[in-house]
Amino acid sequence: MTESYDIAIVGGGPAGCSAGVFCSRAGLDTVVVTNDRSTLRKSAFVENYLGFPLGIEPRALLELVETHAREAGCSLVDGTVKSAETDGNGIVLHLGERSILAERILAASWSDSTYLNELGVRTETESSGSVSVVQTDERGETNVDDVYAAGRLTDTHHQAIVNAGDGARVALEIIEELDTEFYNDWIALEGYYESYDREVPVGVKEIDHDERRNRIERATDFMSSFFETDRSE
Repeated sequence: MTESYDIAIVGGGPAGCSAGVFCSRAGLDTVVVTNDRSTLRKSAFVENYLGFPLGIEPRALLELVETHAREAGCSLVDGTVKSAETDGNGIVLHLGERSILAERILAASWSDSTYLNELGVRTETESSGSVSVVQTDERGETNVDDVYAAGRLTDTHHQAIVNAGDGARVALEIIEELDTEFYNDWIALEGYYESYDREVPVGVKEIDHDERRNRIERATDFMSSFFETDRSE
């Protein structure tokens, strides 16, 4: 069975899910392939992820980033990429009995990256050790057309919040390449741009005060319910 997407992101950690949120919200049909082997799982507790002043348990953080990706419209697929190839329609990722065809891929998993060798992606030894990392240009694209990489896999510092930012950065590079008029993923109050005699830019959505209150209430209820659930071992 082969499924088709605009972009396939390999890696369900902070870098991959962050990229997925931006790609999906920009209208790209997005799949995130995850094998539940994020480096974040090696951490006992996370105390430097902005927004959690007292810290957060790593599994809870991973659950939140995956939920965010789903809410943004991403499809999440459990599995490991066994092999990859290009054909006339794009790049095919083989996950055993399941295959994914995508116009572009974004590699964001250090533990699931051997398939990149089959695509001819160039690597180098990381600056602070002996592990191979993927070489990219300033936009996050590798030496292979339509193959991008982000996060720890590219020698980005392995702090989770840094990886999340790098995933978002590369996603925005892809989005802006596909739509040069894309301005920002931004929610503004209805009439904001009209007050400046401007059209609403591409990527921006305006909402009224009632919808703003509804979104605040839904977000508050979700987070309250999430943290009321006992996730201790």
